[in-house]
Amino acid sequence: MNRFAQLLDRLGYEPGRNNKLRLMTEYFRTIGDPERGWALAALTGTLTFQHAKPGIIRALIAQRTDAVLFALSYDYVGDLSETVALMWPAPQQKVDAGTASPALSAVIGALATLGKSELPAQLARWLDQLDETGRWALLKLVTGGLRIGVSARLAKTAAAALGGVDAQEIELIWPGLAPPYVELFAWLEGRADKPANRDPVPFRPAMLAHAIDAGELAGLDPADFVAE
Repeated sequence: MNRFAQLLDRLGYEPGRNNKLRLMTEYFRTIGDPERGWALAALTGTLTFQHAKPGIIRALIAQRTDAVLFALSYDYVGDLSETVALMWPAPQQKVDAGTASPALSAVIGALATLGKSELPAQLARWLDQLDETGRWALLKLVTGGLRIGVSARLAKTAAAALGGVDAQEIELIWPGLAPPYVELFAWLEGRADKPANRDPVPFRPAMLAHAIDAGELAGLDPADFVAE
């Protein structure tokens, strides 16, 4: 979880597109399965959790801090995840160093499966275990809005760079893939064939119209194209 939190933190402060791509590609290259696949799912907005909602976060922080102080801080900071991550008090009992950083895959698995009554206590335990950046990343997962300047397309482009393929190839097979994308990374690293899209009506991304002059038109065979 710490490595994922560090990635989000660096992406949030990095304004350059190429540097964002470099950071994500390096993460995908150095982090193994299934962690990097879950990170890609988070970056592309694929993850949804039934019970993990911002209301739980508000209830938890209300139990740990003064309500007026939180309201003033939230008004100043403007971001729920960041405000709670900074204000969350240190646990009264020392946390075992061996459990200081839960794995990203374990966090996502718990968020997806824990019931509504069980989730708040588990969130509180994680918040006690993590540092400020880790808490911020965890709460970003819960709220579902990373807001780090990375689009789904950019994250897929970073993954494509891992295997030196065009991002469009990932776009075409993406609807048939599911987190943690083990088969996708196996293909990108040359360890397996490209995942097959067995949908009889496969996805095709929208193509923008562009101008064409008479000379280009004369060189095209209409039989080679489908037009709408």
